[in-house]
Amino acid sequence: MEEYSEKQLSIIKVAERLFADQGFHGTSVRDIAQEADVNIAMISYYFGSKDKLLETIFRYRMEASRKFINELLENDTMEPLEKINSLIDRFINKMLGEQYFQCIMSREQLNSQQSPVRDLIWQLKGEMLGLMQPIVTHAQEAGIFHKDVDVEMLMTTLFGTIHQVIPAQHILKKSAPSDAISDEDYSVYIKNRVSIHLKKLFKAILTHEF
Repeated sequence: MEEYSEKQLSIIKVAERLFADQGFHGTSVRDIAQEADVNIAMISYYFGSKDKLLETIFRYRMEASRKFINELLENDTMEPLEKINSLIDRFINKMLGEQYFQCIMSREQLNSQQSPVRDLIWQLKGEMLGLMQPIVTHAQEAGIFHKDVDVEMLMTTLFGTIHQVIPAQHILKKSAPSDAISDEDYSVYIKNRVSIHLKKLFKAILTHEF
């Protein structure tokens, strides 16, 4: 996993927020430099160009997920459904905790032009599917999971549900326990609500239990 300096991480996070708020094309390197309190030359030195900086943001966010899934796959102490539940919570925390990145990712996936970033997105999604498949397959062979599980649709359900929660939060907040709930408490509440829903759904689809 590539290591980044404190200054590089600061630039990455500022650029991520500006790209989400203003769009990639609406954000200049000068905007990023001013917001991150660095000179333009430093951004060029670290990243080369605005395009390369966007690629770095994606690589930085994706590498942690790749590492987590590999560790999960190699864990021999967890039951298959535990691994699936761990995967669900991981992506709920990641996606709801990285909403600037998710905004950029959603936009880039819809980009009709070929780009290194779009290729990175589909590469990672393919990897995640390839890593989740063995968890399901081994559990099917052991008679724990149903034989007719569509893993691609499961992954689509996982990401699609969380993606929809992000823009719908102002509506979902109306169902929170209190109108005066703090942002921090609401974050815990919505993550728990999505987690319970997806775990029930996945259990019903995957297992013989109800």
